[in-house]
Amino acid sequence: MKLKEKIKFFLIRKLSKLLIYSTVLTCKKKIKGEEKYKKIKKSNIPVIIIFWHRHIFYCIYNFKNSGVQPLISFSPDGEIVSQIAEEFGMDPVRGSSSKGGAKAFLQILRSIKDNNSEILITADGPRGPLREIKDGTVVLAKKTGAAVIPVSWYSSKVKIFEKSWDKFMVPKPFSKILFAYGDPIYVPGNIEKSELKEFKKIMKESLDILEHDIIKEIENNEVK
Repeated sequence: MKLKEKIKFFLIRKLSKLLIYSTVLTCKKKIKGEEKYKKIKKSNIPVIIIFWHRHIFYCIYNFKNSGVQPLISFSPDGEIVSQIAEEFGMDPVRGSSSKGGAKAFLQILRSIKDNNSEILITADGPRGPLREIKDGTVVLAKKTGAAVIPVSWYSSKVKIFEKSWDKFMVPKPFSKILFAYGDPIYVPGNIEKSELKEFKKIMKESLDILEHDIIKEIENNEVK
């Protein structure tokens, strides 16, 4: 990496960290469902955490310094996200369905099997389509026996970038943030390729229902 690029990414990392911290630390935060997640971790079952791409902002903060390995694409935007993830103490695995996917998949597979690593995946990938689960998530769960845990968040005051493909979200300062873990999903190791679609549907519905319930709770002012 050239010196100019090093300086650029250094500034991006530091400014992004400052933005995320200065925003989130002004907010009131509540977490739901974490006990289910902790119970699975204590049982040494591998964990794959999935969330929609639009939720990256707060997910990076929530999983900071936790040892999770996020799967991040090789795209220019992915490089920025990777740099920010590293700044928050994460160890990204680079690759996506369009580039470097096979190598990234094998790296994650080995990491889960050898080190019981916890993996963080944007379920609709780096480019979408919006809210469509990628096959790789289901295959990875099948081959590792990992518990797939959906997560989501919303805030009482939020900026939604309507022109972005994923409707990216950023909580506004001094808002209430609700972050929630959903019920684990297990993919049997003996399912056929034709059955992948059914588990993709289950994961999608789990993420959508979780997000819907969070938004409803926020809008009903039930977050204290």
